Amino acid sequence: MNVEKLRKNFQSLEPVSIENLPPQQQVDLLMKEAEDLNIKGKFPEGLFEVGDAKVNILLERKLQAGKVFETNTKKILRCLTEDHISRLGIYGMGGVRKTTIMVHIHNRLLKKGNHINVLWIAVSQDLSIHKLQGDIWKALKLGGLKEEDMMKRAAMLFHQLSKRGKSVLILDDVWEHFDLDEVGIPVEADGLKLVVTTQSFEVCRQMHCQEKIKIEPLSPNEAQSLFLKELGPEALSLKIEAVMKLIVEECAGLPLGIITMARTMRGVSDLFERKDILERLKESNMGQMDMEKKVLTNLKLSYSRLSNHEVQQCFLCCALYPEDRLIHKFELIEFFIDEGLIGGLDKREKFYDRGLTILNKLENVCLLENDRGMVKMHDLIRDMALHVMSATSMIKAGKGLTRLLKVSFMENYIRVIPSNMSPNCPKLATLLLNGSLWGNGLKVLNLSGCGIRELPNSILDLVNLRALLLRECRELCRIPYLGKLSSLRKLDVHGCRYLKAVEGLEMLVNLRYLDLSKSGIEILVEGNLAGLANLQYLKIVEVKGEDVTKLWALETLDSSFQNVVDFNKYMRFLQQSGPHHYYQLVVNQEKSLWAGGESNEDSILIAPDVQRLVGRKCGGMTNLSNIGPLESLKVLIMEEWVNLQMLCGGVDEVIDNHDFPLLFPSLKMLTVERCPKLKYLFGNHSKVTLPHLQQIVIKNCEELQGITAAGAIFATPLPAFPNLEKIVIERCANMKSVVESELLPHLPNLREFTVQHCEKMEEIIGRAPQAMPPGALSLLTYIWIERCPNMQKLLTHELLLHLPNIQGILVHDCKRMEEIIGCEGQQRQLGDEVSCINISSIHSSLPKLNFLNLITLPELEGIYDGTINCDSIQNIGLLDCPKLKRIPLHLPILNNSFPSLREIVVDDEASWESLEWGPPHVKSLLRPFVVF
Repeated sequence: MNVEKLRKNFQSLEPVSIENLPPQQQVDLLMKEAEDLNIKGKFPEGLFEVGDAKVNILLERKLQAGKVFETNTKKILRCLTEDHISRLGIYGMGGVRKTTIMVHIHNRLLKKGNHINVLWIAVSQDLSIHKLQGDIWKALKLGGLKEEDMMKRAAMLFHQLSKRGKSVLILDDVWEHFDLDEVGIPVEADGLKLVVTTQSFEVCRQMHCQEKIKIEPLSPNEAQSLFLKELGPEALSLKIEAVMKLIVEECAGLPLGIITMARTMRGVSDLFERKDILERLKESNMGQMDMEKKVLTNLKLSYSRLSNHEVQQCFLCCALYPEDRLIHKFELIEFFIDEGLIGGLDKREKFYDRGLTILNKLENVCLLENDRGMVKMHDLIRDMALHVMSATSMIKAGKGLTRLLKVSFMENYIRVIPSNMSPNCPKLATLLLNGSLWGNGLKVLNLSGCGIRELPNSILDLVNLRALLLRECRELCRIPYLGKLSSLRKLDVHGCRYLKAVEGLEMLVNLRYLDLSKSGIEILVEGNLAGLANLQYLKIVEVKGEDVTKLWALETLDSSFQNVVDFNKYMRFLQQSGPHHYYQLVVNQEKSLWAGGESNEDSILIAPDVQRLVGRKCGGMTNLSNIGPLESLKVLIMEEWVNLQMLCGGVDEVIDNHDFPLLFPSLKMLTVERCPKLKYLFGNHSKVTLPHLQQIVIKNCEELQGITAAGAIFATPLPAFPNLEKIVIERCANMKSVVESELLPHLPNLREFTVQHCEKMEEIIGRAPQAMPPGALSLLTYIWIERCPNMQKLLTHELLLHLPNIQGILVHDCKRMEEIIGCEGQQRQLGDEVSCINISSIHSSLPKLNFLNLITLPELEGIYDGTINCDSIQNIGLLDCPKLKRIPLHLPILNNSFPSLREIVVDDEASWESLEWGPPHVKSLLRPFVVF
């Protein structure tokens, strides 16, 4: 009866769409329906054959492993053993061996025989959820998935994967992200791990991969070894070997390119033929050879799948730069703007935001490489881009056409000379642009760096010219009247030292960008700027306040004013015209700063809404107590304030600052450089509180004694610097300690100390207390000490006990450093050695220590008298420490190895043998990790 009642209830629910139920109930119902089908079919082993998914060993390319291959393999295997990692993303440019590495790992997991199900699915470029479900079902040895309903398929797949226990599902060559629940992949289920290989970092991010591992190209040595292995056992003459090396260099470490070129060269015995192949490779003119069919076609897939035409065109523009060129991001964005590739925006800041977004997209799909804030193109990626453009572009970037005297483009049907294609022609004296179609189409003309002396009058025919770029044309002395170029948006004559005037400038009503810096034009004739209502960027030696107050669209002004009155006039204009958040002041007079609505010619007006303030050579300032509160200020950089003694407060006298108890409530970054009289940042009675301050950097302040004076008063009992994370001290000769112990309760979030070139520095924490305040330094992560010749000890034993989160320690070139962690100085001086002796029996712990580098410490005799458990250490460097013998680090051992350790760097074999590292068998186990 109960069964019949449930059946009726279920039937009464049938008209309700399953799609209206919560996702988990959908899955539960569909799984129940699938199970009912199994029971009705009376198959005791289920509806489909249950097979063993662990028997399919994939064909593995036998490539020379190399260090990069081994490092990536270990990293991936380690991630697969971490319980908290269920989704792992492997990404990198096409042809970099992502699939090869994962095939190796797939087979390695299967051969271990540890009851792990390993499934390999090659995902098609045009993703089909239906097909992907079927492929996974087949990989599970369950036959064909005949159910057509997508949600039921997902439920059935979810059930089968969930009951498999420990499993690794590898999805190879994924081009776009998708919803795992829609497929039926239960990555949150215990034991199931997903590995995705892709050319896009964005795919890894959008699929919520907890770890994302980028596969980089090979090192030069590994690339050479791979090439020779694929070439086969051929005897090479010195000349042929030299050509081989150049070919490998052109492949820039890309395994697919190296293998393809090596096989192309097999059987080619003549030197001239090999040299010709090299030349065609350099010129990206490989014809129908394997290089084009196998490599460039593979790389072109990433280009073809870019989201829109705008991003594709920006990518192609990057290839116009010379090979291996590091390019500043904002230089590229200016290039995009000049070409008109980014449009429809009204402010330059918005153009920059759009440009940075495009560059991020190109980096995320591995078409550009980030290098210290700049970008570059891999050589073969550039070859692919040039191949795409070959029908419409002539590119000789970086070819060194230095001997050209005369150039004529008369009667050519060229419509565009893209930016940054201008050759290096220092001797160029004649340029002829006459002729067909130029005037109708040319948008960007870049002659930067040419030795041309004057531009021809025919340039006036370029009526659609948007950008005229003449940077560093140092011989240029004449430009024809430009008033007819009504479409011109950018004029750059930076560095044209002999150029004294630009005629017709006032007629360029569409001009957005004007750079006259370091040219012969130091100030414009009065009225020249009046007609430039759309100007957004202006850089010139000097301007008049009256002129720039008419430029309502101006976003960036890099210039100087003749006097304080002119400057203050402009500052008042800014306050009326809207918020402007960045100012950089270079004050070459003994003036004071003042924030507010009133000032005179003896003080410089600062807008109260400023967010970033760079002040140089403000000799009239001894402190900032009277500047007034700058409530929006986030970044303050002070350079060469020769009379500055402290930011606020005093030493002996009391400075009344009750009106300004909180000078900079929003300040995040504070930098002070070359202030020779500065003694403290915050003196007596300063009532200092900076609730948002994250970083303090102090450099080249010879008289600096401390961050706070001994009598500093904090405005509240709460921490004065609750968010301060990083303190950097550099070349402060008289400073003896970074912070005093009294300040520690006010630094609850401190994470990093960096101290460099401080001659009298003795200790990080001054007057270290016997009992540390609760929570003090508990978040400290990194300590970097370099060239502090007076420091003898880095940390005390008491401090060591309060560093649970320390991850890295570097001590370099400290001539008197005797121990890294030692007893209190007072105990040493009084001869009280009892506590120090007891330390030798103590087992301390630094559970998160990742690296320890001790370099050029001639007096270092010990790291610590006790023993330190280091469960996470990866890198240890012990270089040029001749007196160091005993190493007190205890590393966890698993299966006669060290799971976290990567390398131990020492000077040589003799140095390694001299070290005492626990029992002999431990040292022998460490030997494979030693690098000289």
